[in-house]
Amino acid sequence: MTLPVYTSPHFGHAQNVTRVMAEVLLALVPAIIAIWWYFGWGVIINIVIATTAALATEAAVLKVRKRSLRPLSDLSAVVTAVLFAVAVPPLLPWWMTVLAIVFAILVVKQLYGGLGYNPFNPAMAAYVFLLISFPVEMSAW
Repeated sequence: MTLPVYTSPHFGHAQNVTRVMAEVLLALVPAIIAIWWYFGWGVIINIVIATTAALATEAAVLKVRKRSLRPLSDLSAVVTAVLFAVAVPPLLPWWMTVLAIVFAILVVKQLYGGLGYNPFNPAMAAYVFLLISFPVEMSAW
């Protein structure tokens, strides 16, 4: 009698971009709660502003490129916005958050062809963009 041998992972579910991004967002929830507890409501406000700007920018870029708006549902722009928002000072001016997220989505992500083609992490590239452009505001913790 021959027994079948299975390799890991032993549970089977389809992996797609939306599911992975949702899992990343779920994994960020405890960190967001801890950062909110320690630094206050500025973090949550940054997340809301960054997410709104990321989705609006990605929709605008997809519209200009005459592409489907379907990539908005893959949550990659939301992950970029949340990662950026938890990395910056909680009292960062709103316009800096918007400027950085527009840079992240427009230049770092979409200019190189979209999800999977960007050579850098868009959230961290936006962080470096702000750090170089506004060092005083970025070091005001």
